[in-house]
Amino acid sequence: MPSIAEDLARTRSAQWLREARAQSAEWANHVRCFDAFGGILSLYRSSCTGGCFQQPPVNPPGLLKGVARGANFASGSVFNRWTAKQSGYGIRRWAGPDPSIKPREAFVAEVKIVSFWPYRQGAVDVADAFEMSLTEVIASYLRALGAWVGHHPALAACAPAGAPGCVSEDMHVLARRRFVGQRVGSAAVEATAAELAALAGTLVAAVLDDASLTPLGAFNVVRSEALRLLSEPPEPVAVKAGNALSELADQLLYCREGDRVLTAAQARQLHTELTGLSALLGEVTGR
Repeated sequence: MPSIAEDLARTRSAQWLREARAQSAEWANHVRCFDAFGGILSLYRSSCTGGCFQQPPVNPPGLLKGVARGANFASGSVFNRWTAKQSGYGIRRWAGPDPSIKPREAFVAEVKIVSFWPYRQGAVDVADAFEMSLTEVIASYLRALGAWVGHHPALAACAPAGAPGCVSEDMHVLARRRFVGQRVGSAAVEATAAELAALAGTLVAAVLDDASLTPLGAFNVVRSEALRLLSEPPEPVAVKAGNALSELADQLLYCREGDRVLTAAQARQLHTELTGLSALLGEVTGR
């Protein structure tokens, strides 16, 4: 059976991004536009309401014209790159040829996917390296999504607000693996994928409502439902240990530059303790 990383590498978004990046000259122009949009989003910061930092909805007027100015492109050039017809440009838009999807929405969708991709890839690489179970994969993935929202709240809140479009595709992959070897129809897979995607949306909304949520805190908002969909809940002691390790991993992976999570002595001590624990767990699993 293919690894989870191999399955996730075959999604439509993964294939689109590989093809887009392969066209290096035109991809560089896309990146210029994405960077210009980042400058626009920097003007939309979260606000403090009742002691809680919230990210209000973002809908910049004349978005593509602003992107064109920031990227030093003609307005028509930017518009045509993300229109349904896309005549004269080598990179097909992620949103496809549907004319009901306007260039602005198609552009925002791509920015979200490209911005989230390093977080997604980090979660996938860790899952593959450590041969994680399905429930561990969803926990790692949703924590990565929470970290993305926390680092890019204005982008997550940009209309249409919500998770990147690649998330629903990835949830479908996880749902399909949930039923491997079982005699279930496609309806069960689709229903589970839809519920997982809805949970991802709930997580994004929770972080936008409270910017103080850590990636683990964001995952905890949907933890019970996510685990219910993919497996039976683990034992309480495993939950406590998993929570603590996940929180530490989040702090180490997503800490701001200059911040120090552990001293060198603390890191050595924890490494020694985890090495001993790893040996004990190996005895339990027979490894």
